[in-house]
Amino acid sequence: MNKKANVLIVTPSLDSSENVSGISSMTNLLVKNHTSVNYIPFIQGKKDNEKRGIRWLIKQLYTPFRLMSILRRDPVSYVHFNIGFEPFSLYRDIIVYSILHIRHYPLVLHIHGGRFAQSLPENEILKKIICYFLEKASLIIVLNKAAKKFILEQYEFLTDKRIHVLPNVINSDNQDISAFKKEDNHKLNLLYLGRIDKNKGLSVILEVLSCLKKRNVDFTFHIGGVGPDTDWFVQECSRKIPHNYVYEGLVTGDRKQALLSKSHVFLLPSLFEGLPMALLESMNNWIVPIVTPVGSMPEVIQHGENGFLVKNAEDIVTVLNILSNDRERLYDMGENAKNTIRVHFSMSSYLEKLKVALSGL
Repeated sequence: MNKKANVLIVTPSLDSSENVSGISSMTNLLVKNHTSVNYIPFIQGKKDNEKRGIRWLIKQLYTPFRLMSILRRDPVSYVHFNIGFEPFSLYRDIIVYSILHIRHYPLVLHIHGGRFAQSLPENEILKKIICYFLEKASLIIVLNKAAKKFILEQYEFLTDKRIHVLPNVINSDNQDISAFKKEDNHKLNLLYLGRIDKNKGLSVILEVLSCLKKRNVDFTFHIGGVGPDTDWFVQECSRKIPHNYVYEGLVTGDRKQALLSKSHVFLLPSLFEGLPMALLESMNNWIVPIVTPVGSMPEVIQHGENGFLVKNAEDIVTVLNILSNDRERLYDMGENAKNTIRVHFSMSSYLEKLKVALSGL
């Protein structure tokens, strides 16, 4: 019987209750489902409730020793290095990445979105760090075709064969709740789910909700998640739509499923994205997404069929008025959203694509 290969998987977290991140959710799914290899987790990141103080700094200084201890204990065939291409993660992860390169491990660099997968940084040090990450990678995985095109255009030392497009997926088997959503034909349940960060278009959402309130649209806005702008966002909701919102906090497990089960529309007018797990989870629960055309979202959403691609608050208000007044269309589009996940974003198809990508190592 062949022994499974050991794979060191570097990730900010494997627990989305500690770190609200698509990387955490996706790596957790991968470890649970890709059973043909033996994953050895190396957690390199900050929990959402963790403060960057002396204790945190000491932990970072100990990181190289923790890594070397794992590598001495377990022979590793290759490294699956997950990273969001954001300034802090690039600065933080460069030491671990360098150690792994110096020790000649094949590096699979899995880029989960981030602004620098879509634009160049102005900072020269960051430019050099990004070049280093890309140059030393044996294989690069990105979430969408746009990211691959951008990286190939901007970094001429890369070849097409080294970059593979592998969109995020979710476990798509769940109970049919579409009939349950039709029971409430009056109130429109709107959802924001994920990291609460102004870059997610929170100001646009506030503008939309204020407009809906003035137009006497009957809605409840549910907020699930935590992040750096939680206090500001909740306070603004309390000020502008005091009786039309519920802050659910960090939701996981049954509480998350209960929230998804009663929601009709998912709002995410982000400035930049990779492929948000919250988008896929929402569509998997018959929820109609209204999102901006950034990152992978135009590759998932067919405008007017399984969701809407919008540019501004005015677009969102127009769409919400349509869906509020035409519930049959809302339910039909929810069914189309669910079918998109069933057909294109299953775990089995993901593992087959990953196998093809890794065959080049």
